[in-house]
Amino acid sequence: MSRVLLASARMASARDVVLGFMRTFERGDLRVLRESLTDDFTGHITTADGGVRDVDRDGYVESVRAMDVPTAHLRLDIPNVVEIEPGRVLVMVEVHAQRGGRTLHNFSGQLATVVDGKLSEIWMVDALPAESDDFWR
Repeated sequence: MSRVLLASARMASARDVVLGFMRTFERGDLRVLRESLTDDFTGHITTADGGVRDVDRDGYVESVRAMDVPTAHLRLDIPNVVEIEPGRVLVMVEVHAQRGGRTLHNFSGQLATVVDGKLSEIWMVDALPAESDDFWR
């Protein structure tokens, strides 16, 4: 087998990269989360009013830091994940979180683009954006 084929066989699939990213997000591991994103990463994140806010890598990591994920007992169930074309992965996520007597149960669709084993872009659409915003505030 050629060196190129061996290297490709060792690289994680785009699907595996995205699933690993979701688990990293779920743990709130900011160091690994940042390392999972390309330098020119763009995140398109649902706002409370159903709009979209664009963030770069640092802005994305900072928004996760502000969520204080480790205190929220976050659980992300992933009932479906599909690589819709090479490097583009669509994920359905069921979100469960609990903190301070409050709970969140929501659904999110996430479309991620993977380049060289890292996320270069993610589109996140939240089913109940105002409820998520209220919980994570």
